[in-house]
Amino acid sequence: MNDVFTLQQRIAELEKQLSQANERNQYLLEQFRLAQQKQFGKSAEGFVGQGELFNEVEEIAETIEPEQQAISYTRNKPKRKPLPKDLPRE
Repeated sequence: MNDVFTLQQRIAELEKQLSQANERNQYLLEQFRLAQQKQFGKSAEGFVGQGELFNEVEEIAETIEPEQQAISYTRNKPKRKPLPKDLPRE
């Protein structure tokens, strides 16, 4: 009779520990999800109308035609030096 009572107490204690561990696990998973959202998620820096802040420069640039310059040189691309002939080849 006494063994049954101690076993029931032990079961209740283990169930309580399990529920605490599950709650802690859920909390840590939520913290991990929030940290990932903060690091890799969409930025919340945007404000309504923020895209129109610098339109003045674009409007001025549209009215002025850009000057075109003719390129009067050719670019020399870097060339790799060949390997010496005396090196063995496979």
